[in-house]
Amino acid sequence: MTVKITSTSYLGVEPFPVEVQVDISRGLPTFTIVGLGDTAISESRDRIRAAIKNSGYSLEPRRIVVNLSPANVRKIGSQFDLPIAVGVLIAMGAVEDLCSKTGRYIFTGELALDGELKWTEGTVSSLILAKELGYEGVVVPFENYAEASLIGGIEVVPCRNLLEVIQFLKGRVIKRTLPDIAPQLEKDTGDFSEVKGQELAKRALEIVAAGGHNLIMIGTPGSGKSMLAKRLRSILPPMTQKEIIESTKIHSIAGELDRNRPLIDKRPFRTPHHTTTISAMVGGGGIPKPGEITLADNGVLFLDEIGEFSRGILETLRQPLEDRKISITRSIYKVDFPARFILIAASNPCPCGFAYEDGDRCRCSLHEINRYMKKLSGPILDRIDIQLKIKRLDDSELISKTQGETSAQIRSRVEKARKIQSERFSDSSRLNSHMEEKEIRKYCSLDGETEKILRRAISSLELSARGYNKILKIARTIADLKEKRNIGKEELLEAIAFRSTE
Repeated sequence: MTVKITSTSYLGVEPFPVEVQVDISRGLPTFTIVGLGDTAISESRDRIRAAIKNSGYSLEPRRIVVNLSPANVRKIGSQFDLPIAVGVLIAMGAVEDLCSKTGRYIFTGELALDGELKWTEGTVSSLILAKELGYEGVVVPFENYAEASLIGGIEVVPCRNLLEVIQFLKGRVIKRTLPDIAPQLEKDTGDFSEVKGQELAKRALEIVAAGGHNLIMIGTPGSGKSMLAKRLRSILPPMTQKEIIESTKIHSIAGELDRNRPLIDKRPFRTPHHTTTISAMVGGGGIPKPGEITLADNGVLFLDEIGEFSRGILETLRQPLEDRKISITRSIYKVDFPARFILIAASNPCPCGFAYEDGDRCRCSLHEINRYMKKLSGPILDRIDIQLKIKRLDDSELISKTQGETSAQIRSRVEKARKIQSERFSDSSRLNSHMEEKEIRKYCSLDGETEKILRRAISSLELSARGYNKILKIARTIADLKEKRNIGKEELLEAIAFRSTE
């Protein structure tokens, strides 16, 4: 007898259905799983045997063959334990034939030796796929209940063990109280009111938050680059429901969800160390997993001392900065990972770090300074919208007791500007930094006098076509912050000033 149970796997961050086919026949007692499964799947045989036995069912010695279809696509994860166990029990006649019901549900979950269902990666993806394919519901471990409940419009059946799954298939209604989800704990990001001076940098970060632009701060050690970057999240608007689901899905697949609080509702802020490998940064590997770039989706990727990162890692930023996705092609797979993040980079201007300071404190030669800054290639710098030069505070600024604007005050302007963009593009996820050529022509038109200023800037700054477009996008964001319909001379001049560190 052959039984078919549906489960899911994923390639990159995209889920796909897997038909678990179980066939039992007479012959030498064996338990074989085919269909390009990983080590966790091949080891599931012993877990399943023990779980079935400890749930009160006995397995007769038979030849068991399990096929995971499609057989030419690699599957990963321990979530196939449950569908295989259900298929085996039905095929052996240990429980009545319940195929009419199993065909309407997707099953996912890891089994412990005593039959208990354990937390499983990628549950949100399973719910999304089940809803798209028209399934009635998904049977999941109870530990995944909070995560699975994010997806509305589809039944979630949270079970604690294999026996409860069988009881559900026999008609028992599984009722659970959704566990309380505590507020997401995060490190205190600080408030902009705590930052002394650096008004130009604060203004730049406000523009970054409003339009989703990328920023590099080049300045003296101790000038506040890291402190400013870490406060960016405090002025970003709250995540939308769509963004929460997307980020939770990515972190679930990467195995980075907090099991006590399996929800990503605060914008990610990723700070990889400069020794991070290329694979860890962009994702991939033998089993494709999201890297730091994708884990920063809907949030911020902060590269402190960007010049210390390897040239290879920096060059991998080209595609995600331009296309907001990263494509990885290997001999056995091709995946696309989302990369809708804001890049904030910080760097010293020279090996000693004091090239921008007055006096003779910097002892670096011109050759050393040029060689240091060449670590950032022209194509990478050209893709960074705002390039900001930062100096240390002077004595009067350091001892000043004047308090600046709070993050809440800045965030209110950012949210207004984003609302304008949402109405402009009829899409809450699109920002000015995402505009294509056609949209730039439509929403960034200039009058005659303002256009002359831009022409002179193109010549004096030797702007590329990309740099020209980025100035217009920045100017559009500045105008949105002022709630102005058209880009004027002031907005354009401010945008031009943010494109050069000279």
